[in-house]
Amino acid sequence: MTRYETAASKADAVARMYHLGGRDPETLGPGSKEKRSALESLARAILLDLSEVATKAECGRVLATRLRVNWDATCFSAGDTITLTGMNRLVDGVVEHIVAAAPGVEERLVYELMTLAPVPRSGDGRGKGLHMDTIAVDTQNSIAEFIAELSQEGDTPTGREFVAANLLADEVKFSDGSWRAHLASVQGWLALPEDLDQASAEQFDQSLARALGFAANTIDTETVAARLVERLEMAATLRTAFEDALEAASEGGATVGSATQQWNEAWEDLEEEDESDSVGPIVASADTWPISEFVQLASDDDLELSPSYQRADVWPTADAQQLIESVLRGIPLPSIILLKELTDDGTRYDVVDGKQRLTSLLRFTGKHPVALATVRAKAAEWGVENLEDIFHEDYPKFRKLWKQHEPESLTAQVERRNYFPFALRKGNVNALGGDLQSLRGRYYSEIRKDAITIVGEKRKLYSLFEQVSKYKIPVIVYESATPAQVHEVFSLYNKQGKHLNAEEIRNALYHHLALMRGLLVTAGDSENIELVAPFLVDEWDDLQSTPEVLDGYGFGKAGYKRTKVLSWVLAALVVEDDSEEITRSTAAHINLLLKQVADNKRSQFRDEATVLDAMLLLDHAVDALAVIPEETWAPGFKHGKWQELQLVGTLVGLAAACAMYGEETRSVVDTRLAALAEASASEAWRRPRKTQSKEQWKHTGRVVASILKILDVEASEAQHKIASRFGSSGLNRLVLMATSADDQQ
Repeated sequence: MTRYETAASKADAVARMYHLGGRDPETLGPGSKEKRSALESLARAILLDLSEVATKAECGRVLATRLRVNWDATCFSAGDTITLTGMNRLVDGVVEHIVAAAPGVEERLVYELMTLAPVPRSGDGRGKGLHMDTIAVDTQNSIAEFIAELSQEGDTPTGREFVAANLLADEVKFSDGSWRAHLASVQGWLALPEDLDQASAEQFDQSLARALGFAANTIDTETVAARLVERLEMAATLRTAFEDALEAASEGGATVGSATQQWNEAWEDLEEEDESDSVGPIVASADTWPISEFVQLASDDDLELSPSYQRADVWPTADAQQLIESVLRGIPLPSIILLKELTDDGTRYDVVDGKQRLTSLLRFTGKHPVALATVRAKAAEWGVENLEDIFHEDYPKFRKLWKQHEPESLTAQVERRNYFPFALRKGNVNALGGDLQSLRGRYYSEIRKDAITIVGEKRKLYSLFEQVSKYKIPVIVYESATPAQVHEVFSLYNKQGKHLNAEEIRNALYHHLALMRGLLVTAGDSENIELVAPFLVDEWDDLQSTPEVLDGYGFGKAGYKRTKVLSWVLAALVVEDDSEEITRSTAAHINLLLKQVADNKRSQFRDEATVLDAMLLLDHAVDALAVIPEETWAPGFKHGKWQELQLVGTLVGLAAACAMYGEETRSVVDTRLAALAEASASEAWRRPRKTQSKEQWKHTGRVVASILKILDVEASEAQHKIASRFGSSGLNRLVLMATSADDQQ
């Protein structure tokens, strides 16, 4: 007698389902996906009708309930697909049911089931494409609805192609493949790294899979469809945000250019999140601390209020005053978010969120570390030994001493810059009523011994700020978090309203690397050289020209734009991987460089001397650009102020030249100004009409290849020179991208 065994594959299990129900088998869909008819056939074997049941997963549950077999999350998966585990439970349950009802059929039934041919796959002979007609109806409807929404007429971000087809959802068909043309018409809203290839259905599907982050040779329809729904939904959300920004233009709030920049930055932020690997559980604790705890940490230099990745701005004094008023009234403050770091000197805390609140508290009480350092310096300079005591105990007297010794008036702006104390608001301030009325217009040193009601008790004011008080601030402490976990924390707060841009998150994620800190300081986005990147100090007289030049080109401190430019240039020069072309976004390319350094302990960029060498190369490229007269550049290339794309392409070419010529680069450039002027006026140097990542990299490659040719630099020689200094180089690939682009034109 043939022994019954559970099916080893979905093709075998589905063959049994059709056989048991007495129906002719239908082929499996792409990715070995079973058809609904297989479940309906199996149900017929026990006289169960599933025709009115909504989904395949629900069909399985109904059938399992009738058979009294376990039906859990292992039995089905995303996309309304039944797993092999689920199929076998159902098939084996039906076999047991039939044999129990008619024991005499067992031998024949088992033999038939064990000798069945497996069901063939519908993909056999159909090509390696997406078979959207086989996916769940809900997924089809979602794709169709989003495409229709994005197809409606309206303004678009600069550099994005869009066909306003004004579609209805039911016009997007999957059975005839017309969904591809409709998706292509709205692809500009999806911010894909390259155009979708419409030469054939198969090429379209492969390009879509690549654009969504999948290997084109391993296309799985369900998975790609799910990712496409996510991308379409985000595109619809960001289109609404773009249109909202444009509505503000009539009030002077935005232009198409600024709205486009916001739109691009939003996609970059999302790519940052997508590239963050899962890093496992995060160890965090929630607590409440009295204000005195923060004051003590700041006094002990164990509270880092301004990590290199934090914004440098300070609240206006009016905002700080209102926060203090809230504290005096007993109003709870939002949580302070700290990142705990164990160092050789003990435990330190980075302020991830709450910097402005803590700064306001420390300023008001005269305990801010920057203010105290300034006071100690002035004590030595003025010859006033007890100046720090005066600062704490009688701030108005300190202000008089300042007036006697300093040529600069101690204005509110100067006080804010030095983190000096501020007085509470004057006049009829509703928040300072009742027993708080006497505090109006006065400094903390004047009122610290005044008695007020604090959390229901009459206490001296200093007990609120200097002792363990009943008034406490919620604190969340992330303990021993890895850099990747820091990224997750920032991404989470972004979703909750703390809007950090892609550069700020990158700086948080990689600020432990000497390379990241070197880029921040060289760009001028972190001014504390001794603390952040002390290995640059000896060459700072040379390096300090970089932030000055970039600032003159319109790349100021806001948003870490200067750091982004330098990171982009360096990544273009040194990132080497297996891809023939670069299609990833700028942010992804920069992240790849930093991730390679973070993951590889043998990376040459782990060495501070190598980082210094790289910063000097970037600085010398900036210096070479600075000596080129503005009139050299054609208006069609530079467009008035320098734009990121054109600036980066030019700096990459000049940096490669600096790698070959060293200190002679500027003199070589000076002799080729006419050739540079002619090249910048050529069509090849014009900014690409399309803004997909691949097109921008091709443009960069054309500019780099042209500069190298003008300066008599062989790309292969420069590649070798850069690789020998830094371990790798991507220069040749950039130049080859330019060559292949020219061949296609």
